[in-house]
Amino acid sequence: MNLAELFSQYGYLMLLVGSLGEGMPIMLFGGFAAHRGWLALIPWVILIGAIGNAFAQAVWFFGARYAGRRILEKRSDWAAQVARVDRLLEKWEAPVVIGARFIPGFSSTAVIAVALSAMPSTRFLVLNGIGALAWASTFGVLGYALGQAIEGFLGEIERYETPVAVGLLVAAVLWIVWHHAQTFRSAGRKRA
Repeated sequence: MNLAELFSQYGYLMLLVGSLGEGMPIMLFGGFAAHRGWLALIPWVILIGAIGNAFAQAVWFFGARYAGRRILEKRSDWAAQVARVDRLLEKWEAPVVIGARFIPGFSSTAVIAVALSAMPSTRFLVLNGIGALAWASTFGVLGYALGQAIEGFLGEIERYETPVAVGLLVAAVLWIVWHHAQTFRSAGRKRA
C-alpha cells in the first residue's frame, strides 16, 4: 500500500482522532495531504478537523461544568490560570472562546474558565463552532501552503513525498507526546 492509498483510506480518520487532542500538527499534516491530492481540503479536511476540535472543546466544557471546581481544588496551578482567564472573559468573552484554541496550552485553561463562568451553554456551543471552523481553516490552509512551499523548494516532490509525509507525521506525534508530557510533568511538580 503506497502513501496515496493509505491516506485516502485512513487519512480522514487520522485527522478526526488527531484533532480531538492537540490537533494543530495533525491539521497541518491534513493540509499537506490535501496539497498532495490524498485528501480534499475543502470541505473534508477543514470540516472533519473542525468537528473533532469542537467536540473536544465541548467535552472539556461540559466536564468542567460538572467537575471543574473539584478539579481546581486538586490543581492549584490550573486555578491560578483560570483566575487570569476569568479577567479576560470579563472584557473579551467571544474572542477568548474563539481564539484560545490557537494558543497551545491555553485552550484547556480557557475552556475550564468559560465552563465555570455564567456563559450559557448554547452561547458557548455557537462560539465553539465558529472557533473550531476558524481553527481548522487556518491550520488546514497553512498545511496546504506548506505543501506548496516544499514543492517550490524541492521541485518535483514525488521523490520526496514519503520522507516529507513521514517526517510531518512523526513531528505531529512528537509534538503531541511532548505537549502531554509537559502537562503531566508540571502537574507532578505542583503536587510535590
